[in-house]
Amino acid sequence: MSRTKILSGLLCAGFVLLLRGLSADEPQPDPPAPTEDRVGFPVDYATNYHVLRSKPVDLKKRQMVTVYGNDPAASIHKLADLPFPDGSVLVMETASVATDADGQPIIDKQGKFRKDKVVGLHVMRREKDFGAAYGKNQTGEWEYVEYRADKSYLTPPQKSFACAACHLKAGKDRDFVYHGPLPEKKSN
Repeated sequence: MSRTKILSGLLCAGFVLLLRGLSADEPQPDPPAPTEDRVGFPVDYATNYHVLRSKPVDLKKRQMVTVYGNDPAASIHKLADLPFPDGSVLVMETASVATDADGQPIIDKQGKFRKDKVVGLHVMRREKDFGAAYGKNQTGEWEYVEYRADKSYLTPPQKSFACAACHLKAGKDRDFVYHGPLPEKKSN
């Protein structure tokens, strides 16, 4: 991008802020999102939920991704079964790959990479009357929160608008779910 276009864009953005009576130094309000955590940390998900999908290991990032679902979420097997029932919880676990002293990935007896530390739990929950707090980014009756393994937030409910905005792209025909028990979404 040319320097002229960048400067022009910055000037335009500054002008819009000036017209709105805002300065670039003032914090901008976050888009709408829930104010409380109604999703809840998925205690014992790795033993009490079903493994719905494992994505191939990303060796560049050295990460493994596994999608888990509770019983209601696991009851869905094809697009024709949608929408997910109320009470469905999907957990996308991101974990690092265990490595040896030389930094090489450790392979288990089944020929699979061994999981090391869980670095993130991306959780979505569907309940009656959930999701309205996202406003124009509402994705049916889903709400989102991202946790660390220690139950602290990666993304608290008040900042989960980005999760909802992203899941809009999965589409209503998939009940706003990319992965899980459903076939992969075809890219255009």
